[in-house]
Order: sequence, then structure tokens, then C-alpha cells
Amino acid sequence: MESCRNVLIEFVYREANAQIQGLGIGIRHKYNIDEVVAYTLNRLPPMFASTDVGLIQKRQECMAMQANITKITRQALIAVRRDPLRQPQPLADIELANAPYALLGIQEVLGWQNLMWCDLPKALEEALEQAIARFNSGNDSPRLSKYGALGRTQSNAQMYLKKTSHKCSVAIASKQKEYDTYMMESNHIVHSLERLVIRMAQNRAQNFPPTELKFIRLEDVLARTLNRLPALYATSEKGLNHLRHYAQLNIGSEVAIIVHEAMLEVRNLSYQNIDPLMLSKIRYEREQALIKVRKLLFNREVKWQNLLDVGSEALDLAKTGRICWERSQPQATVK
Repeated sequence: MESCRNVLIEFVYREANAQIQGLGIGIRHKYNIDEVVAYTLNRLPPMFASTDVGLIQKRQECMAMQANITKITRQALIAVRRDPLRQPQPLADIELANAPYALLGIQEVLGWQNLMWCDLPKALEEALEQAIARFNSGNDSPRLSKYGALGRTQSNAQMYLKKTSHKCSVAIASKQKEYDTYMMESNHIVHSLERLVIRMAQNRAQNFPPTELKFIRLEDVLARTLNRLPALYATSEKGLNHLRHYAQLNIGSEVAIIVHEAMLEVRNLSYQNIDPLMLSKIRYEREQALIKVRKLLFNREVKWQNLLDVGSEALDLAKTGRICWERSQPQATVK
């Protein structure tokens, strides 16, 4: 969930990467960093935050336990060294489905680096123009040789063919750091209790009157609940199923009680003040970018959930010379 995450993840990934890079070149490939991180997180107290204020507080707590993070990460390197005979089944896409994972997917399709939501409309349009320019450059039809599709001239098509864009989102250091944190949610690691807690909270929400429910944010409930439960992270389908089965047998009733208590606490606290959600600026940026993408694609229904499918389909159409987007006016050449 975009505005609720275990703040420890950024500290553990940084430590795991440093320790793996400190190993010999011949041994680094024997480690899957996601497995190292999951092992470490499952042996540390969870540090979930859902607001900007909570993020600052949890980061301070994480810094105070850096020595323990380093120690357990070192233990993880011993415990999860990759066995060449063991090929675990990776997590299914549905388990990884979230907005950062969707952004990562479309980034790979468009060939960008560090793609940010604010750059998505421009990146998609450029990719579509380049695709149709390549189609037109290889077409022997006199009409298409002289003019691009829908009257776009050959010189404009060549402009996209020769474009030397670095295809990389560039932002000030503070925003880049925020995006680095945001994109960690796209890694192949899943908390096995997150979906259970969300489902329980949504079911229990039906018992609250609408006047109270508006003060209960799911992100806040999720953070408070997961901070009181053991960390159960998985990086494979088998591991995820095992942990979910364990939770169902051993702590199912406890989870339900904690979810209800968390909802009551959030309601009571929110009567006084509702703090801004964690990473809310990026969330707003995403919504604005998707509005522009919808307009670009002739008002087609586009959400982060179907972004990869819609973007890939549009590129396939452009590669066959078909226009499926509202083309912006080319910039005038300055002489």
C-alpha cells in the first residue's frame, strides 16, 4: 500500500546491499537480496508508518537499532545462501500488485530509468511517436514516405527517430530520495498478513456508522495492526502459502481482535487531528499523471492496475502504424 510501509525496509535493503557488495565477486551471485531482506525483517520488530509524522518517528527508531540490523543481516547471509539445486517458485504478479510495481513495469516497457509518475505522459507519448516513426521509415508507400500518419511530416517523424533523449527522470535530491523509498514497494517481497488485515478491516468497517467511518483510514489501521503482529515476509509462492497457513492456525483470532482495536484507536485519534498520509505527494502526482494518460489515449479508462496492459497495447498499435493517441503539436524549430 502506497501510504503504509515498514520503514525498516529501506534500512535493511541498504545494509543488505552493502554487506553483499562487501563479499568477493565470485560469491555475490549466490545471494538474492530480497531473501536476505525478508530473513532480516522477520527477526526484527516491525516499524510500519502511514503518515509523514510517523515516517520521521520510525526512521529515528530504526537508526537507534542499526547495530541490531547489521548483526541480523550478517546472520541472514549465512542462512539464505542460494542453493543451485533449489529453484523456488517466484511470487505471482497478483501478490506484488501495487502502484510502484505498476510504475516499474511500464518503465521497463518504455525503456526509461527512474521513471516518475509526473514524467509518465511524456514518456508514453514519446515512445508511441518513436514506434510509429520507425514504422513509417520502413514503409515503401509514397504517401507514408512523405507524410507521417495523420499528416505528421517526415521531418517530424525523423525528429523522433533521431531523438537522443536520455530517457531518465531527473529530480532534485529530496524528491529522488522520496521516490527511492516509494519504489521499494515494487521489490519481490510480500508481508503475508497485509491482505488478511485489509480484508478484516474492510469487513469490520460495515459495523461502523458512516459518521465515524470517515475518520478511519485503512492505511492507519494497517500500520497499527501490523506493528503489533510478527513480521512474516515471503519472497516465494511456497513461503507465502506456508506463512499464511501458519497465521491462520496460530494467530487468526488475535489478528481479528487487534484489527478492531486499531480501528477504534484510529477513530478516536482522528477526531482530534488527521495527519497527512505518508508519500501523499507522490500519490497525488500519480493521479494527475493518469488523468493526462487518459486524455492522451482518447479518454480510455486507465488506472494503475491496468497501466501496463494499456500501455503495451498502445505501443503494439503504434508499431503497426496505427494512431491510438491524441498527438500533441510538435514544437517549432528555433532558427
